[in-house]
Amino acid sequence: MEWKLERIFANDEAAIENARVHLEEVKRIANEIERETAPQQLAKLIRDFEEHMDEFAKSIQYAWMKYSVDTGSVESQKVLGIIQQLSSELQEQDAIVEVKLASLSDDVLEEIIKLDGNYEHMIKRIIERRKHLLSKDAEQVLALTSVSRRDGIAKIHSRLQSSYTFEMELNGEKKVLTVEEIKALRRSTNGELRKQAMKLFLERFQDDAIVLTEVYNLVVRDYDTESRLRRFPRPISMMNFANEVSDEIVDRLIEVTNEKTEILRRYYDWKSKILGERLTLADIYAPISNKKKEFSFEEAKDIILESYYAFDEKAGSVVESFFKEERIDLYPRKGKVSGAYCIYATTKLPPYVLTNFTNDMYDVMTLAHELGHGLHGSLSRKQTFFNHDTPLTLAELASVFGEFLVFDNLKNKLSKEEKMALIASKIEDIFATTFRQNMFTNFEIRAHDLASKNGYVGWDELNNIYHEELERVFGNVVEIPEWYNNEWASIPHIYETPFYVYAYNFAQCLVIALYQEYLEEGKAFVGKYLELLESGGRYSPEKLLEKVGIDLRKEGFWENAFKFVDGLVEELVAMEKQ
Repeated sequence: MEWKLERIFANDEAAIENARVHLEEVKRIANEIERETAPQQLAKLIRDFEEHMDEFAKSIQYAWMKYSVDTGSVESQKVLGIIQQLSSELQEQDAIVEVKLASLSDDVLEEIIKLDGNYEHMIKRIIERRKHLLSKDAEQVLALTSVSRRDGIAKIHSRLQSSYTFEMELNGEKKVLTVEEIKALRRSTNGELRKQAMKLFLERFQDDAIVLTEVYNLVVRDYDTESRLRRFPRPISMMNFANEVSDEIVDRLIEVTNEKTEILRRYYDWKSKILGERLTLADIYAPISNKKKEFSFEEAKDIILESYYAFDEKAGSVVESFFKEERIDLYPRKGKVSGAYCIYATTKLPPYVLTNFTNDMYDVMTLAHELGHGLHGSLSRKQTFFNHDTPLTLAELASVFGEFLVFDNLKNKLSKEEKMALIASKIEDIFATTFRQNMFTNFEIRAHDLASKNGYVGWDELNNIYHEELERVFGNVVEIPEWYNNEWASIPHIYETPFYVYAYNFAQCLVIALYQEYLEEGKAFVGKYLELLESGGRYSPEKLLEKVGIDLRKEGFWENAFKFVDGLVEELVAMEKQ
């Protein structure tokens, strides 16, 4: 199954023309907003401005989708480059409007909210952002240069990694593997193959150490400079503000996760005994059974749909539409980006999902995860463009919740051995989204601090920081091969969106709390949950979470999530003893 991009635009020229037409309208309306003072007319102009921004975003979604499935194509690069350039002009107009609205009195802004309640959250955020806004000219410069600053620079990393191929002998036959295909071998039942694959993969980054180090330093300097210009106390504070969450809440999440690494170490100590060998980092995702369970795409589809339909008919129908309408680009191929994602840049188009499916149990969960995003993006289309997306802290909510639905369904269909393998895989997935993402966050904080202090951070320094963070998490339970110190260079988010990764940890802990509520309340919970997803980003995260009874400031909130994880480990250990 592959995307049919012609359903969005007939060709690249049509996508570019759409962007240009709506950009001109955005410029015209922004000019009128600058001159307007009457609340009633401003409310109307904001609605028109939003509508054309939404239409423009169709071209953004098309360009990124085309690039994602063929990063090496000159045509893909050209259309993305043109749309990004036009997007920087769009961001300039957005900055002009934001500076104008921020300059208005609170009375005028409150009057606009009374005229159209859709803009309550947006306007309250503008009031909060006043202290971080620069002058109109400075905001325009930042917007116009965004295409050649960190967003553009990070593409070098993406293109470089997508171009990597690896020659390996598999089952007596030489094969050329993509990034996703070689990473999938981490879950092989063959220990030597796992180590060989990860060594080959991670040593490849050493070959491009100069480029990767320079690119990372440019991204860090650009991000940190902007955070200082906007008067944030620390680099991570700029992301926290964008996520509408306080520094204190994020700091507490990081602190608690650092304190709970004993859960992970106890699990891997148990796993090493089960496998009868001292584990290396290349083995942390190794199956605990030599009987590797594989799933065809049809089997994965059936399990996922059954899980979502059992939760709610409407949710199941939305998820099924991705399969019926072929809005999933499923299999890996050369030039396709690694990993998986769901894109919904506009309310004018339905969400689309990209995966690199290789028939693994992990791939079933990945597909369930991305379709959870798809459910969220589909339901939030009822909101206006400015309200349909959420901050990163809530962006992973529906995806991780969807994984739990599929996990609980799937484990009831398996033998004891297969069930143990699934629970082990789930524990490792949770570790990957909590301890591992927290490790990346610790790495980023230290790397940004060192770059700020010394003006530059070298490849060896970055490797040393990463090694120390690996030791902080795994202790001496797992052996850390030297080539694993390069792994930081393979992480797209630290290049593309600094400090993004803690959102995964945040969401995992949040969803554990939500899922426990669902298990307690049953169908009474479903309506509240779907209403939360339908709300998109219309309200602050705090207000949205009130709908389902969640208080992030409650004493012990983060600790309770790790008690749940600890319980899964205990369940698995007990099953093995039976």
